[in-house]
Amino acid sequence: MSPTISKILRCLPVLVMGGGEVWAGGAGVAVGPAVGEAERAVDFRTGEGVSLGGVVFPHGHASAVYGKSGLEGGSGLGAGHHDPVEDGWTVPGFEVGASVRLGEFFEGFAVYHGYWENEDPNGYGDSFEEWFGTIRNLPGGLQLRGGRYRNRFGLHNHQHLHAWDWWDTYLVNGRFLGDDGQTTIGGELTWSLPVPWTSVLSVSVGEAQREAHGHGHGHGHGHDDAPLSESGEAVFEGGEAVFDDVLTSVNWTHLWSANDFHQFRAGGSGAWGDNAWGRTTQLYGAHFQYEWRRNGLEPGGAYFRWRTEAMVRTFDAVGGGSAEHGHEEEHGHEEEHGHEEPGHEEHEDAGGRVGSVDDWGIYSSLTYGHPVGAGVVEAALRFDWVADRDEAGLAGRRRISPGVTWFANEQRTFYVRAQYNHDRIDGRGTGDSVWVGFGFNWGGAEVR
Repeated sequence: MSPTISKILRCLPVLVMGGGEVWAGGAGVAVGPAVGEAERAVDFRTGEGVSLGGVVFPHGHASAVYGKSGLEGGSGLGAGHHDPVEDGWTVPGFEVGASVRLGEFFEGFAVYHGYWENEDPNGYGDSFEEWFGTIRNLPGGLQLRGGRYRNRFGLHNHQHLHAWDWWDTYLVNGRFLGDDGQTTIGGELTWSLPVPWTSVLSVSVGEAQREAHGHGHGHGHGHDDAPLSESGEAVFEGGEAVFDDVLTSVNWTHLWSANDFHQFRAGGSGAWGDNAWGRTTQLYGAHFQYEWRRNGLEPGGAYFRWRTEAMVRTFDAVGGGSAEHGHEEEHGHEEEHGHEEPGHEEHEDAGGRVGSVDDWGIYSSLTYGHPVGAGVVEAALRFDWVADRDEAGLAGRRRISPGVTWFANEQRTFYVRAQYNHDRIDGRGTGDSVWVGFGFNWGGAEVR
């Protein structure tokens, strides 16, 4: 039996909880583990209903951002890989993809993602972000998905760039799930539970994908801020804590409507696997969303959405240096301080320092949308926070972001967004950034 298969089998006992996908987009909410197949008129202007033989449904998305930031550090300060961080223009994403629908049992999706960053020497980069097939409507409310996919973990990770409410990703998602979000090549089983409300449970097992980028910063963006021991050596590199081998993830989401106008959504997520050190990382999350729509189940009208997501992570880390050196340093630290920092345990082995680190973060956002002419104006406010874990080179950070977006129509084919960030980073002080940009979306609902 191969080592990879052995690892997967060892993960199976933890497959006891999980979640499917119940997602919200703009003024409306679509519910279910797969996109519906409602008949709609063909509109070449928006891409709605456009297909090849009623089987292949194309999609296209693009966005560009211009701005200026008072923060120094370039991409090392971006929560996500495609976040705008440098003064001037950035192209966060250019996507061409297609959804495939073959009857009521099979669906598929693939998307190519390109981007351009103005930080030398990056320039243009690209990847096939997702490619997967889904077997739907299996007995017992089951659905099976396989291929390369964005994991269903909380509210944000499964979303593509064009579905975001902001030009940059949430701090907690970038730190804990990687600066491109958590993606897996593997298989996922989703179960719609037979209960009066919507309850969807998903379990995924596969190989965690960790993208390699050429601009020199790592996942977690902590390389430039690695903490120094008394001898001047870095203790741990927090960017290595992201998943880097066989990954098991689960997500369980419940959606309940008080009536046609008020809807609640809540759930939990978990992920377990090896990190880049070959040690263990555990990640747990909880998410909540409330949404009000003036027109209820009818299209259009004003809407309000409040969403919050919190995560906590524990990871085992390995630092450089010999056991003898680490032993001397640890004793010197104990003599001076007389205690260990909360959330951090450390000892030595033959390979150097070994430690266990606890980390956590949260975001909360408020969004209000109102129809204006044929389109929608959406005002939003976001708060992000991640903890200060000096021993892992992960600086504490708080960010407040107001923003406003104008969508030209209800299909959100074209939009213009302005966003302001006020950051406070431990050890670096405060900084302000302003980003203004536009985007295009073409095509109907994507298979998710």
